[in-house]
Amino acid sequence: MTISSVKELNNTSVCAGMGANLLGDGCSFRVWAPNAIAVGVVLWNNAEMTRISLYPEPSNLHYWSVDVPGVKAGQQYRFEIENKGGDASNPGGTFSRIDAYARQVENAQDNAKGIVVDWQHDWESEWSEFATPKFDDLIIYQAHVGSFAGLNDHLKIPAYATFADFQTKLGYIRELGFNALQLLPIAQVDGVDNEGYGATNLFAPHNGYGAPADLRRLVDAAHRHGLAVIFDVVYHHASITQNHYWEYDGNTTDRGGIYFEDPFQFEPLRDEDGRSFAHWKREVQNLLLDNARMMLNEYRGDGLRFDMAHSMTWDCAQFIIAGLRSNPYWQDKYLIAEWSGDQRDLWGQVIRELGFDAIWGMADPFAYRRAANGQNAIAELKSFIGWWGFDAPWNIVRYLLGSHDQIADADNGNQSEHRYFVELYGGRNNWYARAKSRLGWALNVAIPGAPMMFIGSECHHWGYWWPNPDRNASTPEHRFDWSIAGDEIGIPMRNLVRDANWVRWHNPALRSHTLQFIHEDPSNHVLAFKRWHEGGNIMMVVINLGDRQWQHHDYGISMGGEIGQWEEIFNSQAPQYDGWNDSGNYGYYPKVQPDGKLYLNLPQWSVLMFRKKENDESSGS
Repeated sequence: MTISSVKELNNTSVCAGMGANLLGDGCSFRVWAPNAIAVGVVLWNNAEMTRISLYPEPSNLHYWSVDVPGVKAGQQYRFEIENKGGDASNPGGTFSRIDAYARQVENAQDNAKGIVVDWQHDWESEWSEFATPKFDDLIIYQAHVGSFAGLNDHLKIPAYATFADFQTKLGYIRELGFNALQLLPIAQVDGVDNEGYGATNLFAPHNGYGAPADLRRLVDAAHRHGLAVIFDVVYHHASITQNHYWEYDGNTTDRGGIYFEDPFQFEPLRDEDGRSFAHWKREVQNLLLDNARMMLNEYRGDGLRFDMAHSMTWDCAQFIIAGLRSNPYWQDKYLIAEWSGDQRDLWGQVIRELGFDAIWGMADPFAYRRAANGQNAIAELKSFIGWWGFDAPWNIVRYLLGSHDQIADADNGNQSEHRYFVELYGGRNNWYARAKSRLGWALNVAIPGAPMMFIGSECHHWGYWWPNPDRNASTPEHRFDWSIAGDEIGIPMRNLVRDANWVRWHNPALRSHTLQFIHEDPSNHVLAFKRWHEGGNIMMVVINLGDRQWQHHDYGISMGGEIGQWEEIFNSQAPQYDGWNDSGNYGYYPKVQPDGKLYLNLPQWSVLMFRKKENDESSGS
């Protein structure tokens, strides 16, 4: 097959955007190739290829561009970059490259073609009725597209689900009381048997999940269900294998080429998932900012979660956040940083100086595990109840039962601590393990912070999570198992999640910027705190992290000066959640006694939530 030569087209144009961008009648192509001596774009029309030259831009010779009339959405293309080389270590030559900004690619292979996308098409009108929730109101469900549908459900998908398959599960998520969906990375990766944290192409959705239009439809449908969509983005590295940014313009002397070279390192930085970008370079910073803008603009995301933000340079993170905040329409987008727990002294600066809205509470699930083991329970609880002096409780995302980091086992079941919470304490068939899981989520929604749950925790999922079959000898399948979501063990936990979320929704005190510890009983592992709202809603939460229980209204909670009558509105040991009748204080409205205590039934391994009776006029704070 030969490449046709064509007439030079509009070679003086300077394109505004990188990659391929449709014009009124045609498409602009623009690429960064500072070491190139010639650049062309190859277009495919069935079996015929056409090569059109790009030209260096007068204002910056490192950028090459051209406008090509007649190109439409769906056009396949690649860039050809000629590098003159220099010596034996950098011989030069002509290199065929997929567009670094390609919004759609055939697959992750080195010879894959980019596909021109009309990103303004295929939106339904209903999206405009959706507004990103206030940060105080977020309750987040974390999910992985490919593994959430298809195992033991009516879809019966043998490999991995698509955006369209995932869309059929949105009602399930909303019925649980969540109003935000945090998707694990959806960018193109090499293969599907991973979590998505090493992209081959940052701008293209995974071809196994579907096309960009399919992702837009998923976001549209989520918004119609009342679910905000937060995208997980990975800006600290690209994939190790099939890395389409590697030695991009043919330069081989700078340790990975233009996207990876680092003058302070002898070789490209590498972490467990990929090669670290050269975050110090403005062109790389622009690449990452443009990607973030795309997720909020072209896919109408409601927020971004930056994976391992601490692995980027401070200046790069600041550049990206400032670039996003410069758009007045994105002030309400929730920007989350995963920042190392070893650098907690920097967390305040990450919020106030970098401009992130929230930090992941990375130590919380481990502290709750220790508390559930009876290890200095009160101190462990108090280590994560609160918000460490931040300006707002939503500055921290809380996930006491674990996120993908604690639940995914990438080593075929050999990482014994990487399990669903219930599995760590005896499994879903163990009543105590289930009680501790119920307690964990009830506490999660009652404390300050943005609550988050990982798929499967709402039904006491067994084992660990992994998106595709692995080499585990006992069971290779670890996707979300729909056969247990509705069984006699799964349903009670789902009931609890739904009702606990409902309590948070209907009691603004639990979403307020208030907290007061009022009772500590280390010998019995009992802790109580109060939260209140200026509108008069006052809540008290009692935690019993022990085997002992009181069933004759004989446990006294020191109320910290609070008086009046109280009503129990939630009990994690209620029978509908897998507890037992009369475990709590249903129908019993205790009053604070002259000794300053409220006397209650207190079941073992429980969270009880009380609301002050509204007709009581005593002070709330």
